[in-house]
Amino acid sequence: MKLSGTEAYIQRSNALQRAEQKAREESERLRQQEREQIAEQRKKDLTLRARIAAKAEEKKLELLFLRWSEHHKKLSNFIRTKAEPLIYYLPKKPLEKDAAVLDQQREQAFLEWKAARREELSEYQKQIGDQHLGYVEKELERWQNARKVRRTSNDANLQETMDKELDTHRLEHGPKTRKIPGGSNNEDEDDVEDINVGEDDLMDDVLVVDENSRRVDEVAQPEPNDNSPPPNQ
Repeated sequence: MKLSGTEAYIQRSNALQRAEQKAREESERLRQQEREQIAEQRKKDLTLRARIAAKAEEKKLELLFLRWSEHHKKLSNFIRTKAEPLIYYLPKKPLEKDAAVLDQQREQAFLEWKAARREELSEYQKQIGDQHLGYVEKELERWQNARKVRRTSNDANLQETMDKELDTHRLEHGPKTRKIPGGSNNEDEDDVEDINVGEDDLMDDVLVVDENSRRVDEVAQPEPNDNSPPPNQ
C-alpha cells in the first residue's frame, strides 16, 4: 500500500525521533563510560601518590628513630636521676657491682626501651599511611565535583552559543518555509517555518532504501486475475 505524503512525513518524523533518542542514549552511555574510566585512572594516580608520600614519611621517621636509639644507647652508659629534670652522670669511683652485670642490665634496659619505642613508631607509621589514603577519597570527590561544575558550565555556554547563532541566522536570512503535505492551495496558510529541514533531509536519505524496497515489492506483486463473468447487459 502506497503511503500518502502526510503519512510518509509522519513516519519519517517518528523514525527521526527514534534515531535521535537512540543516538542520545548511546552518546550518554559512551560519555558515562569515559567519565568512569577517567575517574578510575584518577583514583589510581592519587592512591599511588598517597602511598609514595606515606612511604617517604615512614623512611624519615625510621632515620629519626635510628638516631634517637643511638643517642639513647649512649645515655644508657650514664646513671640517671629519678627526679625531674633528668640528670645523667658518672660516679668518680667504680661501683661495687660487677661491671659485666651492670653492662648486661644497661643493655637489657636499652633493648626494652627500643622495643617499646619501635611498637609506638610502627603504630604511628600505620596511622600516617591510613591518613594519606584517606585523603584520596576526599581529593577524588573534590575533583569530581569540580568536573561536574565545569561540565554544566560548558553545556550552558554551548546552548547559549547555539541560540545566538540561530537568532543571527534568522535575522540575516529569515525563517525557511516549506509546504505542508496535503495542505490547501493557499500558499500563505501552507507556508510554515521549517526548523527541522536539515533533520528531514538526513532522514530522507536514511529512509530512501525502505521506500525503494516498498516500491519494488508493489511492482513485483502480480495483480489477481479477474475471472468473474461479465455483468448481464
